[in-house]
Amino acid sequence: MDYLKTAHATMPSFHYRVGKPPVLSVDNAPKSPASSWGFPQPGAQSPTPAMATAKHYFVDDATWDAILDHGEFDDVVCGSGFCALAYIDMALKRNPSRKILVLERGGFWLPEHFQNLPLPFKLVLGGPSETFPWQLSSKTFNSEVKYMHGSCPFFGGRSTFWSAWCPRPSLDLMRGFPKAMLDTALQKEFWADAEDLLHVTATNELDDPIFAKLQDNIDKRLIAGVKAKEILDADYAESARLAIGMTTSLSKVAFNKFSTPGPLLKIYERQRHLASKGLGSPLMIATDTIVERFEVDPEDVHHRANILRTSRGALCFPKSETNIILATGAIPATTVIMNSLGDDQKGRAGTRLSGHFLTHIVARFPITAESGYDNLKSHLEIGASYVAGKDPKTGHQYHIQVTAIHSPHPETDAEDAGRLCPDYAAAATAAQLADSERYIILVCATLGELSEKNDKSWVKHNPNNPDITTNIRLQVDVSKEDGELWDIMDFATYDAIRVMADDRATDLEYWHDSTAGDGTGSWKSQKPLPEFIRIPGVVHETSTLYMSDNVDTDEKASVGPDYKPKGCGNVYVTGGALFPSSGSWNPTLTMCGYAQDLAKKLVPIGKQRG
Repeated sequence: MDYLKTAHATMPSFHYRVGKPPVLSVDNAPKSPASSWGFPQPGAQSPTPAMATAKHYFVDDATWDAILDHGEFDDVVCGSGFCALAYIDMALKRNPSRKILVLERGGFWLPEHFQNLPLPFKLVLGGPSETFPWQLSSKTFNSEVKYMHGSCPFFGGRSTFWSAWCPRPSLDLMRGFPKAMLDTALQKEFWADAEDLLHVTATNELDDPIFAKLQDNIDKRLIAGVKAKEILDADYAESARLAIGMTTSLSKVAFNKFSTPGPLLKIYERQRHLASKGLGSPLMIATDTIVERFEVDPEDVHHRANILRTSRGALCFPKSETNIILATGAIPATTVIMNSLGDDQKGRAGTRLSGHFLTHIVARFPITAESGYDNLKSHLEIGASYVAGKDPKTGHQYHIQVTAIHSPHPETDAEDAGRLCPDYAAAATAAQLADSERYIILVCATLGELSEKNDKSWVKHNPNNPDITTNIRLQVDVSKEDGELWDIMDFATYDAIRVMADDRATDLEYWHDSTAGDGTGSWKSQKPLPEFIRIPGVVHETSTLYMSDNVDTDEKASVGPDYKPKGCGNVYVTGGALFPSSGSWNPTLTMCGYAQDLAKKLVPIGKQRG
C-alpha cells in the first residue's frame, strides 16, 4: 500500500447539504463506512475528539502502521509550533512534491489561539495545559525566578497561548551570534518572509477603532521620552509589532491572535488537493507521537541517523535519506540530542542556558482636560507599544511591553479586552477595570535577558530517570549582572509610566495585589515593593544548543552553520536553542526566519509533478 497516496477514510461533512445526495445503491455505494446516518444500524454514540479529527486531518492507526512499514520521507518534522510551520510552509512552497511527516507529541485540543475563543477559555491558560519535562534543581526552586515555563503538549504547542509580540532585532542586538547567522539575517528576504508568514503588523497600522487615538498618544509620548532620555537607558520605542491571525476582504487588518493549527491544516488541505491531481505530496501529521531519540548508523561515514524511535514505534530510514528536523522547544530538542548523540555532545549540549526574567507593573492615571487623553471615544481603546534598552555596562538588554487600556464600560468591554489585549497574562483584570472608567490603565510587562555566560545555568543529563523524554535536570541562576539589569529595567518601567502619564504624574496610582492571592487588590499612590512586581518563571529559553561558525574550535557549541548538531549528518535543529544569547526581544519572528532559512538550504526549488 502506498500510504502517501491512500486518502483518509472521510465522509462528506455537514457542508454538503445541497445538490444530488450520494447514491446508496448496491452498485454505487460509498467505500466507507458501511453504516451511515443510522442505517442500517446506529452509529458511534461516544466519539472522542481524536475520532472526529484523525480521519480528516491526522494519521490514523492504519496509516501509521503503513508508515512504520514503508516510512521513507524527505523530512520528518518533530513539533507543530512556529518553527515547524515556518519550515514546512517554506519547504512545500519551494517543492510541493516534498514528502513531509509531522510528529506532534500531543493531541488536537484548541483549533486556534485561546484568546480568539470565548472569554471563559481564559481558564485554560496554565495548569494542566503546561507540562515540565525536566527535573528542576532545588537552587532554582528556592530562587527569585523559581522555575522555567514549560511546554504546551498539544497540536500547535505554545502558539495557542503566546503574546504575539514580534519585534525585529537589529544585528547589534544579536550579541555573540556567529557570522553565518548574522549574514543570513542580512539577506533581503529574511525578515520579510518571516513577517509574511506570521502576518506581522504594527499596532498603529491596524484597521480597528479600538487601536486608534490611545495608540497614537502613547507612541508619541514614549518616542519623545526616549529621545529626551527620560527613560533609563532606553534606546528606542515603537508601536508593538504583532502577529495577526487573519485578514478579511472588508478591512485592511482584522485583529486576532496568530497560532499554528489553522495554517498547518490549511497547508494540509492544499497539499491534499495537489496530491489528488498528481501535483504534490500530502502532508502527513501524526499526533500523540512522542519523539524519544534517533540512532546514527555506526558504519555510515556521514554519521546519518537511520532510526527515529517514538512512543508509537521506530521509524526506519534504510536509505538514510530522510532529514530529521527538531522543531520542538529548546529543552525537548536538547533532551533528544543528549540521548541520541552522547559523547559527541558531551560538554556541549545544555552547557549554556539563557532566557528572560520578568517584571509586571500596573498603573493608572485619571483622564482630565489637562492630560491630553480627553479626546478618546466612549468605547474601549487599547494601545500597545514597545520600548527597548540596555545596561550600559554589560550591554545586556531589556524591553517593556506596554498595554494601555481605556475602558469606559468595564462590564461590556470585558470580552473585547480579553480578546484584543496582546498578552492576556499582562492585561488589566476585572478588578483593575472595575472603577477605572475615567482612567487610563497602563499594564507593563518588562523582560530582561539572563546572561548566557553564567555556568550555573544549565541542562544536564539525568541517568537516574528511566523516562527518556524527561531524563534531564534543569537549573536557572540569576547572576550579579542579571540582578543589576533587573534593577535598571524596573526603574525604566516606572520612567515609561511617568512619560505616558505626562503632567498627570502626581496622580499616578499603582496596583497592589491582595496578599490573599485571590485576584483582588487596591490602587495606591506608593510603588509596590520589588518582590511584588518581579514575576516568578523564566520564559523564552534559548542557547542550549547554540550555533557556532566552527563547532570544532568552539568547544561548547552544539550546532554548526549548516544547522546540524556535531556528530550527525541528517539531523537539523531550529528554534531558540540555536541562539548564542537571548537578547531581550521576543524570539518567535527570528526563530521562524532561521527555520525558513533551513528549508531554503535543504529544499531545491522543484517543479510540481504532472
